[in-house]
Amino acid sequence: GAPRLFFRSGLFVVGPESAGAHPGPACYRKGGPVTVTDANLVLGRLLPASFPCIFGPGEDQPLSPEASRKALEAVATEGNSFLTNGPCPASPLSLEEVAMGFVRVANEAMCR
Repeated sequence: GAPRLFFRSGLFVVGPESAGAHPGPACYRKGGPVTVTDANLVLGRLLPASFPCIFGPGEDQPLSPEASRKALEAVATEGNSFLTNGPCPASPLSLEEVAMGFVRVANEAMCR
């Protein structure tokens, strides 16, 4: 599985919770949470055509960029609400900026 993504008190948080293999990331089409895998898919770092059609309830579908976007949008909405209404109001972040923020946090954690 992949580390789950959260937005807490103005911070991007990655893990330590994991989506596991079942249900897996949102892009696996099994109702899983948003993960680093989903952020990488939204950023175009993963190509669905490069993966076999083994996802979804029947394990016969490709990865779902749409499911990744939808799951990441929910977290982005939460984060942007904090950013725009928090103690130091800021401009909202795009979906890609949110995805990259999570990837940077994950990379930093792995480096440590």
